[in-house]
Amino acid sequence: MRKGKRMLILAMAGIIGMSLLGGCSGKKVEDSGQDNTDEIQITTGLDKNVKGEVSVMVWSGDGEYYEDIGNPKSTAGKKLSDPTKIVAQNVAQLYAVAKKFNEVYPGIKINVWSKIGDPDQYNTQSWEQEMENFQAKYGKYPDVWASTDVTGDIKKGLVADLSVYKDDETYKKYNESLMKSINYDGFQGGLPSYTIPGGIWVNKALAQDNNINVPKPDWNIDQFTRFISKADCKEFWGSKGTPIEVLELGTDNINKKILEENKVELNSEQVKSLLKYLPKWAEKSIDVAAGSGKITKDIVKENGGYSWTYFTNNRTLINFEDPWYLTSGADEDAKDSPSYIKSADWDIYPYPSTDYCENTIKIIMDPICVHNYALDDKNKEWSKEEELKRDISYTFASFWTASTDARKAIYDQKWSDNGQIKSAAGDSFPVVTGTDYDEQMKMWNDLPAHKSYKDKDGFNEVLKIWNEGRYWDVIDKCWTSTVTEKGDTVKTMEEWLRCGDQQVAGAWFTEKNWADSVKSRLSDWDSKINGKIVTADKQLKDAFKKLYGK
Repeated sequence: MRKGKRMLILAMAGIIGMSLLGGCSGKKVEDSGQDNTDEIQITTGLDKNVKGEVSVMVWSGDGEYYEDIGNPKSTAGKKLSDPTKIVAQNVAQLYAVAKKFNEVYPGIKINVWSKIGDPDQYNTQSWEQEMENFQAKYGKYPDVWASTDVTGDIKKGLVADLSVYKDDETYKKYNESLMKSINYDGFQGGLPSYTIPGGIWVNKALAQDNNINVPKPDWNIDQFTRFISKADCKEFWGSKGTPIEVLELGTDNINKKILEENKVELNSEQVKSLLKYLPKWAEKSIDVAAGSGKITKDIVKENGGYSWTYFTNNRTLINFEDPWYLTSGADEDAKDSPSYIKSADWDIYPYPSTDYCENTIKIIMDPICVHNYALDDKNKEWSKEEELKRDISYTFASFWTASTDARKAIYDQKWSDNGQIKSAAGDSFPVVTGTDYDEQMKMWNDLPAHKSYKDKDGFNEVLKIWNEGRYWDVIDKCWTSTVTEKGDTVKTMEEWLRCGDQQVAGAWFTEKNWADSVKSRLSDWDSKINGKIVTADKQLKDAFKKLYGK
């Protein structure tokens, strides 16, 4: 996850006055005044005179708490009216959205607390712990939050089912595939927020400067392998790590199998036939070079151990990580930034095809969840007051994530990036469909920092795959990627994810017996992983029954 670029939201809806929204229909609630919610694309019918409070929690922020951020007369509003005082892009985005939202809902206070860095950044408290800290400080859990583990949050009883809004016109606009990834047997666990397609960064200029032929964007796994095998492993390498994702996306038995049957089949001919590629990729990786002492200390120091800086500093031919540098990596107005790609010619390609699967992409998506107010009084049934709290939270969350007006406000907002004044617009693609998608994507394309993408063949192929829905990636924040065993949280795919670890696989990637050693373990890994999936699924179903009455 990129620092300072990922924005997610959580809303603590405390009701100050009762001005009831009529259920979950898309119709407006009539009141004594004129309802102008259509002017900023709000379709829930929430009374514009409603009073409430929405507290927003973001990561990649500035560590500050802002009260009533959208009110120009508040302390926060006055401070943030000066773009030089906004030093976190995510705070700038929420400030812009809150101001626009308060044009129609002046009675709803928007508060913001933002954590510095990533949600689970090393040497900081985990995002899960930050949620507990929030509850301890404010007397309740957040109402709408950025979830790193939706199913885990459901199992705690924290998540409201948003399928009650299925008739809302805004709800209907969301990308069906993205919504499906956070839907559990009809229980809509959240809304899509920050979303981008993920491909493979390709340093074409580095290759050309070293007389390496650059494949076309519709490359296959053999062309991909030949390309990175040309690295000299002295001045530049194939990649930072070993891209096992190519196998996960290149067979019918891993990601596809999870999406279709919620299981894996690692002990299959498809997986076995592709294992041979992993040692070849590992051999050309910086991680293996560093482990064997075959990379200079100066190069390591130059890049700080990060996959992104190795790529931007022309030390790797590809980078299969860090998709969230779409904006800063291409921003020609910030060439001095360590995020900027120094290569004279680069692109983003789809993942290579195999004998079993066509070219495809990964999907990076941050879901947001709405608090399950029904359990606040230990009663599963929803009271009118609890429904109103949910309505306020959903109205704000859906406006922020789906509305073209909110997107325009973000693009118009300025902030200070180390003294340089920039638009608050970032990487995220629209999460809606139809004309709203077209309008929002035009804004994305028109952003000066994105202008170079228009002429990139690989990125245009990524866009084509995205628009046609030709992807089958498993979004880890939405799937049961962890499971509770004997009180401990473990990764569901632990054995496969550590397939290059001698302690798990019996050999390192580059050892001659690695493939045979792994093949002998695949059946056992299938049993263990599928067993954990079954356990996780049961834990989720038990939570639905116990906490939600489903």
